[in-house]
Amino acid sequence: MGFYDWMLALHVLAAFAVAAALVLYAVLVFVGRRMETLDETRVLFRVAPVGGPLIGAGMGLALLLGIVLAIDADEYQLWDVWIIIAIVLWALMGAAGGRTGRYYTDVQKLAESGEGSEAEVISRLRAPTGANLHLLTIVLFLLLLLDMIFKPWA
Repeated sequence: MGFYDWMLALHVLAAFAVAAALVLYAVLVFVGRRMETLDETRVLFRVAPVGGPLIGAGMGLALLLGIVLAIDADEYQLWDVWIIIAIVLWALMGAAGGRTGRYYTDVQKLAESGEGSEAEVISRLRAPTGANLHLLTIVLFLLLLLDMIFKPWA
């Protein structure tokens, strides 16, 4: 295996880390909508930090290694349309995921501080805002994967 093959393998591994974190968060969003007590939500929020390093490292490494691959490959250039699309989708996904994370972090702070009532925390977990933001993040990730697989205009 040469340099390009190693970089490609690590790039794909980074994408798998992002996918794993998105699946974890999807499960937490789904389960969070079914919570009925404040104690249940606290257990839920103890699991959530596992995804943070996966998403952060995965997103960062996927971008970095993707750029390295584009520079190293003779058949691709960093300014190819499909690579620019991938970078734009990566940025949009990061923005949507960041907004989703802030939404649920605010709910977590409300649950742990005791400032919000149990009903308020539960209603925010059941509100469509967080779920829709997470769904948007997943859709952007899937579009990014399709771009990587089919390389339009390559």
